[in-house]
Amino acid sequence: MIKKISADIKDALLKKEKKRLNVLRYLKSALKNKEIELRKELSEEEGMSVLQSQVKSRQQALELYIQGERPELAEIEKYEIEIIKSYLPEPLTEAEMEIEVEKMLSELNAESMKDMGRVMKALSQKLGKRANGKILSNLVRTRLST
Repeated sequence: MIKKISADIKDALLKKEKKRLNVLRYLKSALKNKEIELRKELSEEEGMSVLQSQVKSRQQALELYIQGERPELAEIEKYEIEIIKSYLPEPLTEAEMEIEVEKMLSELNAESMKDMGRVMKALSQKLGKRANGKILSNLVRTRLST
């Protein structure tokens, strides 16, 4: 992931895209800092986690800027979020999550709320960070309670 971002930094330098360059440098720095913290090269999953935390912090800042009526700063955050999201895999839609929930319920023969923990653990391992945990939990809870 760092290699891809480094290549994109060079591209942004050549194209003189100053805003994009700043975001990419910040991402590379965040990834390198995590590597230093863990004292090893980041796996793909760890790199994705770092990028998702970057998106989350920018979304929180975006909300604060909107509440504080600072549209110019909100636009900057939106731009940065879009750049970071371009490095993340597409999140699953709710319909795709419903299909995965149904598959997992049948695989594990889950029938009651007692099985929810087991189902959620299996789903989170299978889907990883691509699925929204809250939505996934609600889908499983709804399906098991009927």
